[in-house]
Amino acid sequence: MDVALPDTVATLTLVATDGGDGIGHDLLFLGDARLSPDLAAQPMVAVDRARVETLRAEEKQLSTALAAKFEGEKVYAITNVEPAVVKVLKRGNPEEPQEEVVPGVLACVRHVPADFTHTKTEGERRLVLAEWIAHPANPLTRRVLVNRLWHHHFSVGLVDTPSDFGQGGGTPSHPELLDWLAEEFLACGWSIKAMQRVICTSAAYRQQSLITNHSSAQRVDASNRLLWRQNPRRLDAESTRDAVLAVSGKLNLAAGGPGYRDFKYTEAYAPIYNYVTADTPELWRRSIYRFVVRTTPHTFMTTLDCPNPANLTPARSATTTALQALALSNNEFMLQQARHFAARVEREAGADASAQISRAFQLAFTRLPTREELNEASQLARTGGIFGLCRMLLNANEFVYVD
Repeated sequence: MDVALPDTVATLTLVATDGGDGIGHDLLFLGDARLSPDLAAQPMVAVDRARVETLRAEEKQLSTALAAKFEGEKVYAITNVEPAVVKVLKRGNPEEPQEEVVPGVLACVRHVPADFTHTKTEGERRLVLAEWIAHPANPLTRRVLVNRLWHHHFSVGLVDTPSDFGQGGGTPSHPELLDWLAEEFLACGWSIKAMQRVICTSAAYRQQSLITNHSSAQRVDASNRLLWRQNPRRLDAESTRDAVLAVSGKLNLAAGGPGYRDFKYTEAYAPIYNYVTADTPELWRRSIYRFVVRTTPHTFMTTLDCPNPANLTPARSATTTALQALALSNNEFMLQQARHFAARVEREAGADASAQISRAFQLAFTRLPTREELNEASQLARTGGIFGLCRMLLNANEFVYVD
């Protein structure tokens, strides 16, 4: 605590103490009410005044060091406290509380009762609720989860309303398959990786989207709801950005920690967010670590159908517009990464033009070019350089679509 020093001080007593933590503490005793007025009135000499200022500075440094030493890491978590009593309010009037409300679950779901009688804290209540939701006798939770996984891989779920399994939602296209996947999910110990493996190795997933000799199936099921072929689907905005960074060799795979902020913040009457081009390794991290500004969507990501983060979006829309082609061709981020892509190809393939083209196709499409593609790419490389070729590959349908 800072103490205002008078112009006159009776005595200066400096005592060195040990607080038990190995750090010495200088305690300065200034003045004493028991001193005589004559002694207290003696003026402080310049040497003593300088010593006081020095001790003040040392005390401030010691206080800062102690605060840093004993300051633990901050953890943002739910405090496990005793929940407050909640009562029914008559006609919503807080001045007329009625009977007490106790925790419970949906009465229409009767797979197993949820006992909240012995719960005393909010943490215990949450645990009971979680156990009730994930109980093996409750198939709904598993069905919802596997349906979302199916939706991710086929662009539409077995139930086409992933957030609505009620009367207002869609009916399953393959109800037996949905039930089987739910039980397999339970048998796999709720392992999402195991279910991904089951889905991606299935015959349904390994089909081609190209229509050949399926005229009868097309007449019966033109929308492919019964999955007689694969659905070609466009990469979502985050996957497109990450794929571009991976091909250019600039994807930062650092995991965990705080997210990156690809904008400049300006404090004003209303906060202003100006997005910047991701031109540093800190901004080349995977899109899952992107700091999302709800009030100011990212223009490039929004153009690629990234949903508004302020809204709940169970199923994303997938569009094909001219703005997307223009963004993938002319956005500064895409141009920058195309230059990095070209530099990587030249570095890894050497000076040979054919080798550069083959390496560029390998990185972008994970395959070698056909003879016709090689001839056309050679003409493009001669006129626009390897940068022009890389820019074209990042805009090809084969790059932005999973087929």
